[in-house]
Formats: sequence, structure tokens, C-alpha cells
Amino acid sequence: MLVTEFRKRFVRPPNPAATHLRCYAYFEEDISEVLPYLNTVLNGHRFSPNPPSLTLKFHGKLITLTAHEIAINIVKDEAEADEILNWLKKKINETWKGRGEITPSFEIAAKPRILEILKLLPKTNCRACGQPTCIVFAVRLSEGAQSPSACPALAGENRKRLQNYLRQFNLSG
Repeated sequence: MLVTEFRKRFVRPPNPAATHLRCYAYFEEDISEVLPYLNTVLNGHRFSPNPPSLTLKFHGKLITLTAHEIAINIVKDEAEADEILNWLKKKINETWKGRGEITPSFEIAAKPRILEILKLLPKTNCRACGQPTCIVFAVRLSEGAQSPSACPALAGENRKRLQNYLRQFNLSG
């Protein structure tokens, strides 16, 4: 087992209106060696070999793993943080145990093209999605921070095409 336990710390973002928390988990073990294997298993969003770090997209959240820390950008509460951290602990340990059958990846996963997303959006800048423009909404979709369902004007064939396009990047469609 690579990770046995961790301690958590929660921080409020600098925006005073924010209702979410940022979570940091610290552990004694050094998980640097498992990061390229996790990059393969979890289809990482951003990998850096020096210093070793892996950023994942998970349900609209960015999660960064480093040698001794996990940082989650948005959590509702401690229960949600625990759920994510326990899932990651399990994935880290399973990946480490099965690393003999996994080809490590030092590559960065392909990212969705914002213009490809924008082509499928209605381009009305109606703000119903909560974003000021459709281009900002496209950026948020490409980051995995929003779902196509947040756009009430997106329907029919374009909705299906956008969902299929995002699915190839492991983003919820």
C-alpha cells in the first residue's frame, strides 16, 4: 500500500461570496513514482515530470497530486472532500499495486478545442448558463467546469454532437 492516511486542511477562496471550499490533503508517503501510472489510468489533464505533479479533472473539479499533497479546487463540504480523497487513495494504491501491467504515461491528455465547442453552441450570449458570453461558457466546458446541460438554448443535434465531442476527452456530456 502506497498511501495509508492523510490529514486535511480546508481553505475558503479569496472571493468573499464563494460558498465552496478548497481542500488540501497531506501524507507522509512520496507518491511521485505512481503519478505517470495514474496519468495512464485516470487520463490526466496535465502532467509535469519536474517537479512531479498530475492534475485531473473530476466532476468539474481540478485535482492536483504532488509528491506529498492532493489539492482539490472546489468542494461543498468535508463529506464531499472525504469521498474524493478516499476514491483517490484507493486509485493510487490500486494503480501502484498493478503498475507492472500498466504502461506509464508522461504525456498530457488531448484537450478539447474551444472553437470546436463554440461552433456547436447557439452563440446568443444570453447568460442563461451563468456565464457572460458563449465563448466563456465554451472555455468552462473545455475545462470540465460546466456541463452542456447548463445551456438551455442548446438542443437537438448540436447538443448530441457536443456531448459526443466532450466524451472523447472524458468530460461529462
